[in-house]
Parts: sequence; C-alpha cells; structure tokens
Amino acid sequence: MSNVGAFEELCQDYVGWWLDGILEKTDAVDCAQRHAELWGVVDEIGQDEVQAIMSLAFSPAEGLQSDYASRLVMQWELADPRDRWRWTGELPPMQQVPAIEKLPYRTAQSTIDAFHYVVREGDPERLATWLRNHPADVPTLVGMLEVA
Repeated sequence: MSNVGAFEELCQDYVGWWLDGILEKTDAVDCAQRHAELWGVVDEIGQDEVQAIMSLAFSPAEGLQSDYASRLVMQWELADPRDRWRWTGELPPMQQVPAIEKLPYRTAQSTIDAFHYVVREGDPERLATWLRNHPADVPTLVGMLEVA
C-alpha cells in the first residue's frame, strides 16, 4: 500500500476518534497533517491534494445535516446543573422558590386619617364602634392618642 492509501485510511481513523469524542476536530486534523508530512505524502502529491483528502474524510455524509448546534446545546446543558438531568438520567433539581419575607403589619395612612375624623366628631360611642371594626389598628391608634 502506498503512503497515500495509508494516509487516506489514517484520516478515516482520525475521523472516528473525533466522532467518538476522543479528539477535538482541530486536533484530529492537525495530527493527520503531521502524519502526511512525516510519511512524505505532502512531498509525493502536494499540500493541496493532502488538504483535499482530509476535507473529504472530515466532511459530513451527503444528505446529513450538521449536528453542531445540537452538540453545542448538549455541552451547555451538561455544564449547567439545572439542565444536566436532560442528558444524564438524573432527576430534575427541585425548583428553588425564594422565601417571601412577610412585612409586619402597618396601619394604612387612610385608616389613620379616618380615625382622626371620627375622634374630631367627639362621639365616644361611634369611636368605640369604629375601633371594634379595626381591631388590628387599635394599638397604633390608641398610642397616637396617648402621645397627643
């Protein structure tokens, strides 16, 4: 077998290693180029013909679409702990729901204004009824009376 035939077979080997994920494509092509130089294939048929052989070996089969985009998405999802489960068979992570901090109750300004109106009317019975209807506000409102 000539060096050219051996080089064509070697290119197919490198394509297999690239497809199996053993080598990156750039590394596989660089290694094939180095072998072409070491075996004298470049001197025998020229660099353009060596490039044509490698291009043919590494090109996708006709009719097949490139899977670059799907491989890229897979790499991104494997690197993200939130999406890794799509490829590994793990259970999806539990959704972290942020805790909502409950603010302490505060009497609304409109309630304070209404309280002042009822106090100014001077009817103790109406004031008592109004306060019974606003039990959560009584400590604040009575405290306001004591300050005044």
